[in-house]
Amino acid sequence: MDRNSSVTRRTVMKGIGGIAALSMSNATIADAQAALTDPLPSDPHTADTYRAIVDAIIPRTPQLEAELGPEHVPGGLDAELEKFLIWDFNHFQEIRSEMVTEKLDGSGVGMPRAMFEFSLDTGGLLSSDLDAVLDLADLSLLDLLDLGLDADALEDYLTFGAVESFDVSFADLDTEREGVAEFELTVEADGEVYHQVLQNYPYAPVFTLAFDLVAAEFLATGQNHEPPAANEKFPGGGTFTRLAPQDRLRCLWTIVDGGVLDALDDLLSPMIPDVGILKFVVMAVNGLHGFGYYTEWSGYGSTKTATPNDRVMEVSEGEVQSRQQTDYPGPAPGYAANWRHAVPGGFKDPKAKNLNLPDDLAGDDVIDGLGGDN
Repeated sequence: MDRNSSVTRRTVMKGIGGIAALSMSNATIADAQAALTDPLPSDPHTADTYRAIVDAIIPRTPQLEAELGPEHVPGGLDAELEKFLIWDFNHFQEIRSEMVTEKLDGSGVGMPRAMFEFSLDTGGLLSSDLDAVLDLADLSLLDLLDLGLDADALEDYLTFGAVESFDVSFADLDTEREGVAEFELTVEADGEVYHQVLQNYPYAPVFTLAFDLVAAEFLATGQNHEPPAANEKFPGGGTFTRLAPQDRLRCLWTIVDGGVLDALDDLLSPMIPDVGILKFVVMAVNGLHGFGYYTEWSGYGSTKTATPNDRVMEVSEGEVQSRQQTDYPGPAPGYAANWRHAVPGGFKDPKAKNLNLPDDLAGDDVIDGLGGDN
């Protein structure tokens, strides 16, 4: 790696400028990160990146109060949807210990250990966040030119925000033992160390690094509609959080349909076992908002980030925001079969004579309480 050239391009003032951008906000990272003290601990960079996504997809809509009522005002951040996304992505893929190999074997069946372990050190005053990525990918600035990337523009725009170091490794991996592998995640951010031991690969925080890199390329190629700016709502976030809300969505779409993964594949590969998975992540981001916002998830209160079997409804069914918005009364006999009638003119029942049903209906096929019959 060409460290000397990176020093000449990098200025200490740039690093100081980043710190100043954080201090422009009255909010401190510790104040702004509600996720740090709840059952889903998270580093500030991860929490703020997902908060920025949530805020772009489901913003608060006070303008709807007069027309539709106060239950339509809260946005996704009010329902803490960022925790829903973090929880889901951290349970995205189960990695089995017995499937991990120390090196890629000839059969290609096992998963090499190196696919799931990496360290990113962004803390040097005389090196940039792009330098850290190049170090990780074992690439040089000349390699970026060969890849058709604008190294200077990437360096100008890329920041991982509060992140000073990021490390993912297996925790006590025993490939002779069958079972789910555990990972250690250590993130140093804003002078604090956040350490977690997680089952499954910590995709949620890793994806946020990818989003910052994609956002830097998004800006370097001039695809943004508004200039980026430090965002006091997300002081721990990086490049992605500095995009305007609609630019955040445009940026995510370049992952699906903009060819950015091909352009950045060599830089992203050391962090993400399968870079192509990011396309599904973007599609999931959109869908998960609906699942989290319009179900009873927010009603689980302090248990919302527990495993599903341990979640308990802590809010009265009629007071769950999503149910108020949709006029869903909560579980009620026959409602699951009758839901389609909630849309005026939306669905019509087929005529019984046209149904081709077996004679031995049982279990869930039998619906009680509709018209007095089964």
